[in-house]
Amino acid sequence: MKRYFRMELRRAFRNKRIITAFSLGIGLSIWHYFAYIYPLREFVYIREYPLSTYNKWIGGECYSLQSSLLYMLLPIICALPYGESWIYDCTKSIGEQAMIRGGKTPFILTKFLVSFVNGAIIALLPLLFDFALTSSVLPAIMPKVGLGLSPIGARALLGDLFYDYPFIYTLIYIGINGLFFGLLNTLSFVSRLFTTNRYMVILAPFLYYMAFHCIGTTIHRFDLCPSGFLRPCQQFETTWSILIAEIFLIFAICCFSTFKYIQEEHGLL
Repeated sequence: MKRYFRMELRRAFRNKRIITAFSLGIGLSIWHYFAYIYPLREFVYIREYPLSTYNKWIGGECYSLQSSLLYMLLPIICALPYGESWIYDCTKSIGEQAMIRGGKTPFILTKFLVSFVNGAIIALLPLLFDFALTSSVLPAIMPKVGLGLSPIGARALLGDLFYDYPFIYTLIYIGINGLFFGLLNTLSFVSRLFTTNRYMVILAPFLYYMAFHCIGTTIHRFDLCPSGFLRPCQQFETTWSILIAEIFLIFAICCFSTFKYIQEEHGLL
């Protein structure tokens, strides 16, 4: 399985689409910096409570176009480099040959794991990059509850931690993003059960993501919308039970699909 894992990691991170994915994520961060952060450099030295990195980086504010675009497009960006790898292996008989040489179960599990790792890293990089870029201009001032400068309320997820230890809160929330988008990216691996269209395979994580958004906004349960509660600024406040339930649902779908692939008797297609 280690040999498979190294091989698939090379396929996931050594292709032209990974450059496109990283360019889109980093490009949105740079656009956010010049459009929204760089003009604020003059406000650092005014005789008022200074603006803070924690309230202005791309995950810490809910108002900029760049932040909205990033959290809308991340499922597609994450799926670009490796999303159609599984369907490609199925149609080109690459998977059949790999399974004959090294076993079916290790190969399928490796595809699932690499899909997760690929999606998590692609989601994490622009967030960490933007936080570092914003910190180069704005100071990391401790947020204060009564000033109204932060969109995070006292009842928000980890709200107390944000006002006591904002850096730890930011790292934890970025980690939650990596976990969620990594698992979401594995839905490209799952979608082969329903379609052999390469474009639908890449769009599968985005469609799942938007399905929760549409359901939540339709029934006025905004705490169900991952496009809002995944932002560290928590555009929509949620609870641990909802967050864990949505993560568990994606994981359960992937486990069921992996089991189905392993149980298939006549190859992959």
